[in-house]
Amino acid sequence: MTITLTPSSTQLLASGAADLAEHRRLHGDLPWQGGPGRLTATLEASGLTGRGGAGFPTWRKVASSAAASGRSAVVIANGAEGEPASSKDAVLLAAAPHLVLDGAQLAAEAVGAGRIVVYVKAGAAMAAVRRALDERRAGGLDRCRMEIVEAPKGFVSGEESSAVSAIEGGAALPRTKRHLITERGVDGRPTLVQNVETLAHLALIARHGVAWFRSAGTEAEPGTFLATLGGAVVRPGVVEAEYGIGLGELLDLAGGAAEPLSAVLVGGYHGGWGPASALTLSLIHL
Repeated sequence: MTITLTPSSTQLLASGAADLAEHRRLHGDLPWQGGPGRLTATLEASGLTGRGGAGFPTWRKVASSAAASGRSAVVIANGAEGEPASSKDAVLLAAAPHLVLDGAQLAAEAVGAGRIVVYVKAGAAMAAVRRALDERRAGGLDRCRMEIVEAPKGFVSGEESSAVSAIEGGAALPRTKRHLITERGVDGRPTLVQNVETLAHLALIARHGVAWFRSAGTEAEPGTFLATLGGAVVRPGVVEAEYGIGLGELLDLAGGAAEPLSAVLVGGYHGGWGPASALTLSLIHL
């Protein structure tokens, strides 16, 4: 199936589907790459960075996990979203679970993984993932087995070593990192932990290519991002925008300020406050 898309600032939120049949109609079959390692160069050229907060180049984590995968690796689709001010991962999982799961399958192929864990909090997002997994199993769609592990509530539950600990049956608390997770994570296996938004972008890049992804955003930070807007805005919720957008323009996507603003918090509880004059600044990474 050939899909032609024009540049859009809603690459993810326009990609949701009610069920697997609609998802396949919109996006076609999974674009398998033909074996481990073959997606890495595409990800490097795309400039995709992690959407979980750290902004680490996605290709580097994939390459590191692939290099260490003499034993079967593990992929964690991280939707724990411990940041109290954020709901973007939950919204994405509820709206487009198949896109995230496609990305997880392609990541598993890239690193030679034999297991995928979707790590997500209870609620609408988990329910959507369960339905999606049932559909995919019935359709025999996937090559790597997938399962769900519930992420407990907590600010640090989504930190990658916390996720590994929870998946192994322990407390969702950070560990002392004597080894990189990409080298020794779940059950001592090489483990690739990627935010669910990152995986959704990965699935679209594999389908539509580097130029398509780079048609949005900036040269230094291409693509789009999901942002949760709350507080004194007209329509609080999750929006999608291109990197490089002005902070004031981003607020306009939520209907603008509902009252005169004196300060804006960017980046949630680990972010920082800026004066109202900061609305003129461009966003390169959240």
